[in-house]
Amino acid sequence: MKHVIVIGGGFAGLSASIYLAENNFKVTLLEASPKLGGRAYSIYNQKFDDYFDNGQHILMGCYEETLSFLKKINSTNNIEFQNSLHVPFVEKGGGVVELSTYKKFYPLNLFWGILNYKALSIKERLKVIDFFLDLMCCYSCDLKDKTVRDWLECKRQSENTIKSFWEILVVGTLNTTIEKASAEIFSDVLQRIFLSGNKAATIVLPKTSLEKFYLENANRFIKSKNGKINLSERVDRIEIKNNKILKIVTENKSYSDFDFVIMALPEYAVKKIMDNSNININLPEFEYSSILNVNLWLKENPFKEKFYGLIGSQIHWLFNHGKHISLTTSSAENLINLENSEIIRHFCSEIELYFPIFKIEMVIDSKVIKEKRATFIPDIASTEKRKNFNWQLENFLLAGDWTNTGLPATIESAVLSGKIASSQVISSLK
Repeated sequence: MKHVIVIGGGFAGLSASIYLAENNFKVTLLEASPKLGGRAYSIYNQKFDDYFDNGQHILMGCYEETLSFLKKINSTNNIEFQNSLHVPFVEKGGGVVELSTYKKFYPLNLFWGILNYKALSIKERLKVIDFFLDLMCCYSCDLKDKTVRDWLECKRQSENTIKSFWEILVVGTLNTTIEKASAEIFSDVLQRIFLSGNKAATIVLPKTSLEKFYLENANRFIKSKNGKINLSERVDRIEIKNNKILKIVTENKSYSDFDFVIMALPEYAVKKIMDNSNININLPEFEYSSILNVNLWLKENPFKEKFYGLIGSQIHWLFNHGKHISLTTSSAENLINLENSEIIRHFCSEIELYFPIFKIEMVIDSKVIKEKRATFIPDIASTEKRKNFNWQLENFLLAGDWTNTGLPATIESAVLSGKIASSQVISSLK
């Protein structure tokens, strides 16, 4: 039986491990931390017997590879599917504006949803529809070397439309601003979400914490196929000879009995290992964006919806987990370095402005999670770097959301990268 070592226990590493194990490869997964999950993990709040996640990880119906991955590990019962797109957006003062589509008559249902999105004027809604029609048929703007801001201005989208519609989409899907985001990659995202059928645009939410959502089942699946998962096993360096990896050296031991290696780590972690190994590899360097997540436990939970989008707020989303709520700010560079107490006060004051039903006195506990390098920024430069990077040994491949999947730094990109790497290993070792 061929033996593959997978380095990294996030979505990319787990995806690669599961596809390999499913195809009768012996898998050993090495993870530096004492837990699986990479940048998508859960923390236990003992005080309330409640798990909370390091950030809210939204899936969408267009996440075909992720949904296939979850099906393999028997986790689809842990997710909740929308029948059709429905997002309640909240304005200051508590007014709710819904972006909703019907289940049938795609793509007319998409246009109907936009026509009924009352955060925009009728003229602005028609301009948004014109934008999507242009996306469906042909481009009137050349997107290469353009930012999303350039594209929106080319399509004469008003500042209110940008603030109340486009910025929400860009920050939510790309975790950066319209001034930095690549128009080329955003156009691909829009086509996958809105122009790939009714199901693609629906939001898919985990019913449970990430620990229960996928980590336990992924762990169980790999071990059921006689795979090994070694936690707290940080790879320090690798040894190469004749264009092949001969040895993997960790803090605790070394490995030489393997046929292939998949390194499923962020590019900066790969670079550290290569530097320790005295290996010169011209890895692409990315600029990173942060995500800030504030979890609040309340005396009583007054929120009715599963989630809300906030228009014009530094808080982009509120997610309702029953025992607690989580408030998420993407591209949070302006807030991430504040003290936790200041962040909590600011977020609670902001929520009071948007939800009259909420009062700061309701909060009985809070946890702040700062992910300073949550995702790379999918700007024009990074798009080209990902396309042009190619470094490969005979028995070594890279995986991760930053590799050339054609997607931004999402769960779908990570899962897809693991599948691509495992498929290449299978073909190579047949």
